[in-house]
Amino acid sequence: MKKSIRLRAHVFTPALSVLSLAVAASVQAQSIEINPVVVSASRMEQPLSDVLSSVSVITRAEIDKSQAASLADLLQGEAGLEFGRNGGPGSTTSFFMRGQESKNVLVLIDGVRSQTDGNGSLTITDVPLSQIERVEVLRGNAGALYGEAAIGGVINVITRAGKGDPKAYGSSTVGSRKTSDLNVGYGGRTNDTSFDLNAGISGTAGFSAMNADKSSYVNPDRDAFRSQYAGAKVDQKVDSTLRVGLRGSTKSSVVDYDSSSSSGSRNDTHQFLIKTDTVGAYINKRVSNDWMSNFDVTASNFSYDDLKNGAEAASGYYTGHQDVFRWSNSYELNQSANLNFGLDQSNEKYQQRSTYDAKRDTTGYFAGLTSKLDRWNFQANVRRDALTVDNSKSSGSVKKDFADNTHLLGVGYQLTPEWRLTSTASTGFRAPAANDLMGTYGNPNLLPETHRTQEVGGVYNVEKTLFRVVYFQTRTQDTIAYAGNTPVNTGEMTNRGYEFTLRAEVLGNSLKGAWVAQDPWNVTSNQLPGRRAKQYGSFDISRWISGYEVGTKFVGSSDRSNFGGQADLAGYTTWAFYASRKIDADWTARVKLENAFNRNYELAGGYNTPGRGIFATLQYQPK
Repeated sequence: MKKSIRLRAHVFTPALSVLSLAVAASVQAQSIEINPVVVSASRMEQPLSDVLSSVSVITRAEIDKSQAASLADLLQGEAGLEFGRNGGPGSTTSFFMRGQESKNVLVLIDGVRSQTDGNGSLTITDVPLSQIERVEVLRGNAGALYGEAAIGGVINVITRAGKGDPKAYGSSTVGSRKTSDLNVGYGGRTNDTSFDLNAGISGTAGFSAMNADKSSYVNPDRDAFRSQYAGAKVDQKVDSTLRVGLRGSTKSSVVDYDSSSSSGSRNDTHQFLIKTDTVGAYINKRVSNDWMSNFDVTASNFSYDDLKNGAEAASGYYTGHQDVFRWSNSYELNQSANLNFGLDQSNEKYQQRSTYDAKRDTTGYFAGLTSKLDRWNFQANVRRDALTVDNSKSSGSVKKDFADNTHLLGVGYQLTPEWRLTSTASTGFRAPAANDLMGTYGNPNLLPETHRTQEVGGVYNVEKTLFRVVYFQTRTQDTIAYAGNTPVNTGEMTNRGYEFTLRAEVLGNSLKGAWVAQDPWNVTSNQLPGRRAKQYGSFDISRWISGYEVGTKFVGSSDRSNFGGQADLAGYTTWAFYASRKIDADWTARVKLENAFNRNYELAGGYNTPGRGIFATLQYQPK
């Protein structure tokens, strides 16, 4: 239809050509992808409506429309996911999923487990959005699929891959607080080779990361952020049964931050220099008509350099290296049953100058089955992980072995053509981090956390609506927390609640919403866990009006505790308003008013968040 309209317009007048282009673009952009395909929930492709676990998807079109400054901002308000941040973009960010601790979350990049540091904290929480094709958020325990530490959930970032004829793309953004971002890329498919190359720079003058009114030691100056990044992906079809590929990325950032330490002064400046890089290769082989096998090897590095007044702080340089090997297989038993199985292996090293030198090696074996029988769907996953943590350099050397078996069982029933019922039960665990076991404050007697979860839900799916409601309950035992500076197994944490998610088109409006009502609780200390709310969510609505796509996004959260205990972080709501217009087939202009009512709120105690800001983007994206 679009080709027909464009052809007639070309025959008549240039003016009609421009008009028809705007109409076609409006029709195309108005359609939200209601039921996209996901892979995170079972390690195999499934329509979102068929998934037994609770999953959300953020597509490339939604990323563009959001004009988000970072991955955390993009995910803010998603069901099952909260975050804390020590200032603006680039600063230390912690993700909390299903009420779990931030170390109980797994981030995958193209299905590969991303690095953690010696404390078990994620080293990659700020992937450049220009490099992302889509994000899948898998809520709840996924230990039987992805192993240790995946008990809160999984954030799977899928990077861009070359599609269609090779073409350039990119965007430029300017806005409040001297914010700027410029990214360019080139990708596509030529004969049997697909590729994508991209690079960018971004920065902002920022704002004071901490509230100087709450501490006499905080420097009230602006805390800036600058970064440079590049990525590449190449895939080559060797023959009808074999594909090989390479991928790589690098990023370096300079993050200004604040410290309230009484050992400093109000004029002190602090910087974090962060560098990450990853390189990988894979082989995808069709062994038979029913059997696909994939071999994947990835090496990653990170370094943190902590500067105070331009000089390296004491014990302020951290490095890490990770090698990951994956062998994964998909076997079609019949038209209604699929088997996946394989091996994950990870070897990690951590260093802090001469203070410590630690290693952490993990091997996991997994298998899973999905099947359909009339109105029934079934999923079963089992996994065994074995870990060794070895610190052989600092005083009090420790070597510890851990192992655990985990499982997931799920069932779905098609109640009516529109409604589907789902249920899952699963187990998982998290082993102590390297730094938890060693050094001055380490505790070599730590036990792994163990986790159990159950959830039941319903999915309503019609042509232009996908709605999911889930009730979940979780129990974590032998939780690892700190008594002073020493990590200890403190006892038990629980959570239960409801999640609601919606993707729909209603009367020409594109709708996306999420809401969570939960009750995270530290049973042992009888208090609310830190930085987790009992209610939070978001709602995004947009439509096309006279050639413009206009919309608004609401994000809200109830009171939270900062470190655990009484709720000392007030609830908040923020509103953003945005608009875009197709200039022609390739160019789009966008504008966004962020935190429109200039709400003052905290995501971490004593740290500021961005106030009102306006940002304009010019995007080049050929179809």
